[in-house]
Amino acid sequence: NVSHELKTPMTTIGGFVDGILDGTIPAEKHHQYLTIVSDEVKRLSRMVRSMLDLAKIEAGEMKLNPAEFDLNSTVCQVIFSFEQAIEAKNLDIIGLDVDKIMVSADPDLMHQVIYNLIENAVKFVNEGGYIEVKYHSDGARTLVAIRNSGSGIAPQDLPNVFERFYKTDRSRSQDKTGVGLGLYIVRTVIQLHGSEIHVSSKEGEYTEFAFSIPSAGTKSSQNLFRKNG
Repeated sequence: NVSHELKTPMTTIGGFVDGILDGTIPAEKHHQYLTIVSDEVKRLSRMVRSMLDLAKIEAGEMKLNPAEFDLNSTVCQVIFSFEQAIEAKNLDIIGLDVDKIMVSADPDLMHQVIYNLIENAVKFVNEGGYIEVKYHSDGARTLVAIRNSGSGIAPQDLPNVFERFYKTDRSRSQDKTGVGLGLYIVRTVIQLHGSEIHVSSKEGEYTEFAFSIPSAGTKSSQNLFRKNG
């Protein structure tokens, strides 16, 4: 229920702010509660952004602004933004020590794709596990795969993970921070780049998301620029 998902952080924020203002929450606990408020504001911001992206998708207004850039640099930036959670779970990060991965895509939208996939990986990876990023180029396109160790996704859930508002039973119990739009938006962005995203999983071992985008300086790249010029 989207209205419930949006209302929950708003209730938390309002309650804690009121408690600080009226003195119910003692001064020595202000920092602790303000940290929670800050986290809830960020959570609410992500939800609102997802809803705005959904509105753009449904109105056919999500457009590409392609450019050539180093995708691995984007991945490293996103990984760095999750540094605290990665350290808390004692995770191994594999596959970032590579040369530049030059691609042609919309840099902002691809940042969102990578952010959503890494965020998912960090949420569902097992403690002490790993997140691995793999690249492979066939010349025309660059394949990107992001894998995390962990409990995996049940076979009956795999066909539905990219549907909007869909949450598996496992994600509903483990993740209270989203509305089930992240992977739907990821798929839409990848489709705008002329590709598809695929998920594979083995329960108790791993989950992997893989997609391809045009490599820089190729015919596929030229076609993307021409189509969105």
